[in-house]
Amino acid sequence: MEELTDRNSYVKATNADGVCILEATASWCSQCRAMAPFVEKMIAKYPDARFYKYDTDTADDITQELGARQMPTFNLFKDGDIMGGVTGAKADALEKMIKENYDGKVVE
Repeated sequence: MEELTDRNSYVKATNADGVCILEATASWCSQCRAMAPFVEKMIAKYPDARFYKYDTDTADDITQELGARQMPTFNLFKDGDIMGGVTGAKADALEKMIKENYDGKVVE
């Protein structure tokens, strides 16, 4: 999963066509580590979606723009528009949000 480090990389990622999911994370976040295997499954299951992460401790501008106050926080963008978000280690809610916005192939 590619890491976004500044506002320019964030704007480029979120303004591209299709679905992209951003994960607000931090190296010390135990819930982020707990969600990592599930996120990897989502990356494999929804191959036409783009997944990115950013560290809330170092990417202040992205963190501030998206208002991430808890980790992990997932934001979904589609064709440049923010479509929704999930805060916390809520695997079912994350997959539901992806399914509702994803138009590509699904790999079971």
